[in-house]
Amino acid sequence: MKKIPSNKTFAVLGLVAACATVLMWSRQDAQQQSLGAPGDAFAASSRASGSFGGASLRSVAHAAPTPRNDAQAKLGGGQLLEAVQWLAQTQAANASSSTAATTGAAASGSSGSAQGAAKQAISAAAQIAALDRAGIPRRFREGEKVKVNLDLALSFEDVQNPSLLDRATSTLRETLLAAGMQATQVNGSPVLEALVPLAKLEWVAGLQSVAQVSLMKMSQTAVFSDGATASNIDHLRTLGNYDQLAENLRRDLRGESLNIAIIDHFGNLNGEVAALQAAGEWPRNTAAEPNKITMRALQGQAFGHRGAAHGNAVTEIVYDIAPAASFRVYDSSGAADWVSAVQDAANLDAQNVSQGEPRSQVITASLGFDLYGPGDGTGTGSGLKGLYDAIEAATRNGVLVLNAAGNEAQKHWDGNSTAGAVANVRQDFDLSAAGVDTVNRLNLGADFGGCIPVGAFSAEDQDDFEVSATLGWNDWTNANNLTDADYRLELVRWADAVRRNGRVITPAGWVVATQSDELQNGGAGQTPLEGVSFIPSAATRTAECNGVFNANRFAGGGKFGLRVVRKTAGANNFLRLMIGGYYTPQYAQAERSLVHPADSASVITVAALDAATSNLEAYSSRGPVLAAGGARPNGQAVGNAKPDMANFANVDTVSYGDNEFNGTSSATPHVAALALLGLQHQRQLTNATVPVLPANPTEQQRAAHALALRQRNVSLAGSVQDSLTYVAGTGGNDLGVAGFDSSYGTGRLKFHAQSQACFLSALYDPAYRGLLPAQANPLPAGQKSYDVLHGENDTACSDAVAQ
Repeated sequence: MKKIPSNKTFAVLGLVAACATVLMWSRQDAQQQSLGAPGDAFAASSRASGSFGGASLRSVAHAAPTPRNDAQAKLGGGQLLEAVQWLAQTQAANASSSTAATTGAAASGSSGSAQGAAKQAISAAAQIAALDRAGIPRRFREGEKVKVNLDLALSFEDVQNPSLLDRATSTLRETLLAAGMQATQVNGSPVLEALVPLAKLEWVAGLQSVAQVSLMKMSQTAVFSDGATASNIDHLRTLGNYDQLAENLRRDLRGESLNIAIIDHFGNLNGEVAALQAAGEWPRNTAAEPNKITMRALQGQAFGHRGAAHGNAVTEIVYDIAPAASFRVYDSSGAADWVSAVQDAANLDAQNVSQGEPRSQVITASLGFDLYGPGDGTGTGSGLKGLYDAIEAATRNGVLVLNAAGNEAQKHWDGNSTAGAVANVRQDFDLSAAGVDTVNRLNLGADFGGCIPVGAFSAEDQDDFEVSATLGWNDWTNANNLTDADYRLELVRWADAVRRNGRVITPAGWVVATQSDELQNGGAGQTPLEGVSFIPSAATRTAECNGVFNANRFAGGGKFGLRVVRKTAGANNFLRLMIGGYYTPQYAQAERSLVHPADSASVITVAALDAATSNLEAYSSRGPVLAAGGARPNGQAVGNAKPDMANFANVDTVSYGDNEFNGTSSATPHVAALALLGLQHQRQLTNATVPVLPANPTEQQRAAHALALRQRNVSLAGSVQDSLTYVAGTGGNDLGVAGFDSSYGTGRLKFHAQSQACFLSALYDPAYRGLLPAQANPLPAGQKSYDVLHGENDTACSDAVAQ
């Protein structure tokens, strides 16, 4: 970690390969039940659906690619570089063949246009083969094109200048569009999301404004809801009939006059949305309510084009709890879509300036990114800066923003880097004094003996059983620091012994299957991140896993692990690993496993409980957030303790079935919808102080009115969050260690008989007195002061008994 003088600031702002985490687990369990040996019930149909030969076989010994020029150096030393270099070799061979074929065609009078079409087809096929050979999963690909992040070479000061940042990203985007490629800006971040033919990837990397190229960071997803019942929804609904309210304001709380935004992955390939609406499980537009639901698709795509049930189920839950609300639902894929959705729902422009009242009062996302920022509650120095900035701006405009904590507790490891004055030191994962273990083995489950399936025959199985992992450490760029602590992440596999004439020529052991080796030498556009996403081919199998998996679905089984190499001599960093997909590491650490942006102080972060027992789900990500720059924390962060609260998973939805919607994904929409009803109630209680715009207002009066509304919305959002926090910490809801803890947060959000007192305690707090009518001084006889009312309700809330 190099400190730099205050008069020089550089940006190391990039985004590495990989994806946002799936925040649900139901499909994992279903898949694992059908992975058994040949002859199980799944075998009969395993090849029938989308079967193809799978990734090309790799050589037994993987040779790490070496950059051959400056452009290739920007691709790192991993899978993208390997695909580019292998493509160059095959294109050279194809060119030779094409020359010979053209000569023959000229002699026989064949059509030149047919030859050109064949050459183009071969080129596309060669690109696809190169991507296959590098083991790059299909979610990063569209034919011969690969989805990448392009990090811009900008100084730290430049990134803080919104106008300059927008100009730089727009210029690069126009360059790519002019070259016939697709590119999208991530508002507020020094990164583009682009779809680039593999054959043009080196050209793109060679552009002067590009600092680093990596696989695209993308989000992907991991009957009345019984979670609503478990939350004692009726206790909350009836608060709307509080006897101190004016008669005309009283009603059960169902979300009237409010809007909630849902950012997720949706499925509508076969009319799922219309079916859910017809069944009364989703909102729909009618003549009476023409704006009940607004659905926003990804640019150039139909809504729900990926067929993901995840967002459908999230919307079911919210609609169960707040059926009278209106909805904005946003189909999302990567950071660019997420940022744009937040800005649209909160009514912000691309620079996060408020354009008026928010379109949605609550925004909820059951998505998250693994290890693509410092983890300290900010996006400083990372490609997620724009997302963190947009969320913070939304809260400044009076919006409640919620995010799932993540499902990474069993898939996360962290620890101090292994010490040493020399370079190229392998990380020791075994902290016991007795041993050294430099491989963190990956496991699918207790039933598979450390084996994972390889050589999947179907496209679906290849997608489901890819191996992915991300490494990060605390060397993020800021005004005083450059990223120059260099590490390499290796995905290793167990290779069987090689025998010849009964003698062992090469002993069995761990060999590199693929690796990530980005530059970390203090240059602009570099980040302290490494990531791999890999489809294991049949060549990675081991005899130790023979017969473990269904031979009709997989070529066999392999054993894999992760190895971390500290390349910089004497570097001392706090390292973190997160594992994607279905796999868990042998050495794991549940604490500090929050996804991004669940670590933000601007979001309400939700953990997951089992709906039947209220036990914490083992996968539910834990706090605390990391110290500044991603360093190891010393307890909870002041003003940003995480997670905030917990709610229910393992719930019923039409989209997934009974008790099948799991994860913090299902817990979060419960809290979001309950927060919307809580806001409705606080609006009832403060109806007398709504700012009124005078007739024929001047521009100055309009501006003052807009400011008063924004301040009121911010206060209402704060009072609602405090109300929910008070409920979650009382009435038997304080689960786990007494008081706040890094697993449950404040506690379980389950409404009890004294919930009204909790809401009033928050409202009468001095921080929110501006929502209340001013009291006379002195007070009329018999009237209690707000201080007295705050104390009485605080006591009643605190003394609530378990329900």
